[in-house]
Amino acid sequence: MVSKQFSRILVAEDEPDMLQSFKLLLEDMGNEVVTTKDGQECLDAYCKSSKTTSGGFDLVLLDYKIPRKNGIEVAREIEAMAPSQKLLMITAYAGIIDPAQKPQNMKIIAKPYDVDELIGMIRNLTQ
Repeated sequence: MVSKQFSRILVAEDEPDMLQSFKLLLEDMGNEVVTTKDGQECLDAYCKSSKTTSGGFDLVLLDYKIPRKNGIEVAREIEAMAPSQKLLMITAYAGIIDPAQKPQNMKIIAKPYDVDELIGMIRNLTQ
C-alpha cells in the first residue's frame, strides 16, 4: 500500500485508460484528483480552482500530446498565472521538448516509465 499524502492534483490526459490509471494511482496515494481530457479543459479547471477556497492544486500532471492545447502550451500558461506551480509532464515525446520552452517548475518523465519512479517524483513534488 502506498503511503497517504492528501494533495490536490490536476491531471490532463486524453487516453481514457491512462487517465483512469493515473486517477486510481493518485487516489490510492491519498490525493484528491481532478481529471481533464484536453489542454483547454485543464486550463479551465485550473482557473476555476484558483478562484475557490480550495486553494488550487499542489501538482498539475500533463501529457504532452493532448487536444486543443498541448502540454507545453498548458504548462506555460499555468506558469504565467502561477510561477511557483509544480508541473509534471509524462510523455513519450520527452526528446522533442525544447528546454528553452520548458517551464522552470516542470519535471518530465518519459514513457514508458517505472511506476515506482513516478510515485517517487509525485511524492517529491507534493511535499
